[in-house]
Amino acid sequence: MSSHHLLIRDMHRDDVPAVRRIESEAYEDAWPSRVFESELENAFAQYRVLAEHEERDPPGGPMSALARRIMPEPRDRILAFMGVWYMIDQLHLVTIAVDPREQGRGFGHALMLDCFALANAAELNEIVLEVRVSNERAQRLYDHFGFRRAGTLKDYYKDNHEDAYVMLSGPLNAPTATERLARLRAEHVERYGDAFEV
Repeated sequence: MSSHHLLIRDMHRDDVPAVRRIESEAYEDAWPSRVFESELENAFAQYRVLAEHEERDPPGGPMSALARRIMPEPRDRILAFMGVWYMIDQLHLVTIAVDPREQGRGFGHALMLDCFALANAAELNEIVLEVRVSNERAQRLYDHFGFRRAGTLKDYYKDNHEDAYVMLSGPLNAPTATERLARLRAEHVERYGDAFEV
């Protein structure tokens, strides 16, 4: 027997094929696998996955010792991911995607909460990101987290020359930002439960 739970953890090289599949289904200009592999070696980058983790019964549980030896180790099922770069005083959210089949389950919100936790742990001033002007769903998520549009980058996306909005979180240590983040965490737990292990 086994049990399943959700966790957010650092991305491993073994996760790249699943992450690449999600990226290619979510975006037309998806990165090739080699970019993710090189990013995992980047000392100023951090990539995180939200995964469904299967755990076998603990030793002494119903599963026999023989079954433990012959059954393959369970693998995490990657449901979403994000990547950030650590700048001088900013955390740059460079990519975030949820498996299209898993959208609407709070995974994007969970990764955004994790993004804010990373920025706060590194004592950075704010979070910056770029988003396609046509990606209204993502913009609603960022608006919900208090981001504001700070400018437009012309022809930013090379696949179709679409513009990008630059969005900023504003100072993370401002009382309003701290209150908003606490409220968003509470809302997430109320709506989706405390199902995420970070």
